[in-house]
Amino acid sequence: MSKDFTPPDFDKAAVLEGLHTAMGFGQPTRTEDRATFYLPKAIVDTPAALDLHGVPFDPTVKRVVSTTKVQVPCAVEFYNGAEVIETFGQVSATHIVVTLLDPEYQQVKDFLYIVAGGDKYIRSETQPPVALGSIDVWQVWAQAENER
Repeated sequence: MSKDFTPPDFDKAAVLEGLHTAMGFGQPTRTEDRATFYLPKAIVDTPAALDLHGVPFDPTVKRVVSTTKVQVPCAVEFYNGAEVIETFGQVSATHIVVTLLDPEYQQVKDFLYIVAGGDKYIRSETQPPVALGSIDVWQVWAQAENER
């Protein structure tokens, strides 16, 4: 059985409110520039065989996916890897790291991709959560679509 290390006087609601306020200060002023998560609404599978990523082996078969857009409070860090070119390829691709509190992560955890600042980013990994008192904090790494 794991021990609960949360201080007895930890006010989860107050901490969440403070973190949401802080995240709001870092959000772009224009709604269309904020991180928008695209979640699958419906996937119409074709009878074709699919690879591990859900892509048909037959290039003439297109998978039909409809999406729904969701914006939640989050922090987005941008890393430009475009200038790190080696003879064997690009070492560090341009990517974003999105930090989400658990309530928001649960809303968007199944996203297909993120659009932030007009650029499309595809999930590359989700790190295990870390705890802030009794609040889980998630970080999702997403790579620029044009650098995959």
